[in-house]
Amino acid sequence: MEEILPNLHRLEDSCNVYVLTDGDRALLIDCGSGAVLDALPALGVKQVDWVLFTHHHRDQCYGAGRLVSHGARLAVPEHERFLFEQASEYWQQKRIYDNYNDRNTFFSVGENLPVSESLVDYENFTWGPYTFFALPTPGHSLGSISLVVEIDGTKVAFTGDLVHDGGKLYQLHALENDYGDLSGANWTAQSLASLNKRKIVIALPSHGPVICDPAGCFRQLDERIHRLFALQPDRLKEQFMHEVRMEQLSEHLLWGTRATCSNFYVVRSDSGKALFIDYPYPSVTMFHIALHTPEPFSRLRFIEHHLDELKEDWGVVSFDVVVPTHIHDDHICGVPFLQKHHGTECWALEDVAKVLEAPAEWNTPCLYPDPIRIDRRFRDGQRFEWEGFSFEIVFYPGQTEFHSAILGEIDGKRVLFSGDSTYPMERYNPDREGEWMANGILRNSLTLSMHRKCADEFDRLRGELLCPGHGPVCDIPPEAYAAHREFVEKKEQIYKELLPEPADLGIDLFWARLLPYQHEIEPGGSCRYKLELRNSFGEDCRFLARLGCGTLAVEVTPEAQELALGEGEKGFVEFEVAVPAGSGGENRRHLLTSEISVNGKSHGPVAEAVVRSTGIRPV
Repeated sequence: MEEILPNLHRLEDSCNVYVLTDGDRALLIDCGSGAVLDALPALGVKQVDWVLFTHHHRDQCYGAGRLVSHGARLAVPEHERFLFEQASEYWQQKRIYDNYNDRNTFFSVGENLPVSESLVDYENFTWGPYTFFALPTPGHSLGSISLVVEIDGTKVAFTGDLVHDGGKLYQLHALENDYGDLSGANWTAQSLASLNKRKIVIALPSHGPVICDPAGCFRQLDERIHRLFALQPDRLKEQFMHEVRMEQLSEHLLWGTRATCSNFYVVRSDSGKALFIDYPYPSVTMFHIALHTPEPFSRLRFIEHHLDELKEDWGVVSFDVVVPTHIHDDHICGVPFLQKHHGTECWALEDVAKVLEAPAEWNTPCLYPDPIRIDRRFRDGQRFEWEGFSFEIVFYPGQTEFHSAILGEIDGKRVLFSGDSTYPMERYNPDREGEWMANGILRNSLTLSMHRKCADEFDRLRGELLCPGHGPVCDIPPEAYAAHREFVEKKEQIYKELLPEPADLGIDLFWARLLPYQHEIEPGGSCRYKLELRNSFGEDCRFLARLGCGTLAVEVTPEAQELALGEGEKGFVEFEVAVPAGSGGENRRHLLTSEISVNGKSHGPVAEAVVRSTGIRPV
């Protein structure tokens, strides 16, 4: 055992194991083989209460079972929890052949570990007189954290394998995430900058000696990482995310620029308040993780960005409001952070709000899994004021059904925040200058009328400056309105040529939608389900619906429901689904489906929902 501070010691094992003491009790940072148990009596330790982990690699935690058997509890990084407690299931699903995923998750344990608590990004964990701040520091692994805490009057950080003494890395290969990309270099640089702001006195890495000059070590490693990244082919280059500054579009309007995975915008008032339009992941690198070879069970991770710059360079004193353009996680993942840590309010169009506040009820792409509190709701076409600025928010269902556009009167210009629904065509095809498009993803829920609505609003609102969800900001020339409508009409014509009448039926994936999509029902309990129906059949229709589940005994009331809808109309029917009391058995998912007939013709079990419950006995 090496003493670092009176109440902090280090044992060299397969990794550095740090022992923090409070009387005869201890807390460990990482545990290696678990051999630390044999050394603890020399420190007068009788009980290990907790083991906190900086990341998931086997050299950090393969002896955790021994600690648990002696009464210790485990706390792990939130974004790597599945690699601890679902390790066995993870390995059953991990891809081995045709694998272009270079993430170092092959260095995960193979057996499940009992996790008692998650170490949540930007939140505290308290034990005895010590409070640990969980700072996200991806780089060596995507879910890595550093734990910042004051011990014996000294501010220290347990940094995992982010950095090695001497301004070095512990391992270079760990920086590969997608195939050969070394994108971990970008994350490491960002993490070093984030950690350096904490003004720590001692850095305590998982391998190598204690770092007594953290600022100097971080600076040296940062310089070396810049030289490394400069070697990469042009197609893999990007700016280091923490170095990209916001761009001023006008006196009160700032743009987060294309370095973030999606655009975001900030309207700043003369009083120092800020209104955000979206707040995304800090880098397109993180977004690529969602698009390419994702790990089973993994989630994308939000990292704070640009907030210090807004305060220090742009005079912002409070992050007052955020208005999301639409529901997609790459645009709204930072909203919960703003709400939790800065008291920011979220204002949204009703068609956006209903999904953000209850994501488990919906089945649609790009969902952010955590509910977002909605502080103010708007109807289609509603106007609102904020700090002397005027806005109008409209239903703008282009890229997704759950989408809005916001027109703001800012510094004498009509600024249209269009989210992902409207772009100049040259964003995708540089040789098609002058053309405009309405973006559309069929699985995001689309009907032909939705794109017509976008064309109507784009023409009516007459924005002068387009602030889109991706790509460059640009002026909207007068001819753009006709070009945009021409695109919508041309697309509709092509769709109609491809599909039998009514064309909407071949486009509208969600003409029937069962809500809530995910729900847990305990034996003896029930859930009220809403079946939303949209008449995309080109004529007046009578719908007949029944619910059923082939693997689960349920009682459905009523047995069937009917609904008459005119062409293009929407409506819903409701069912009560109960699980009989006394059911028992395994915990698993069951599929609840709705068989629907339209004007006497069966379309089969079109809509589905997922039911899960502890103690339900399968049929």
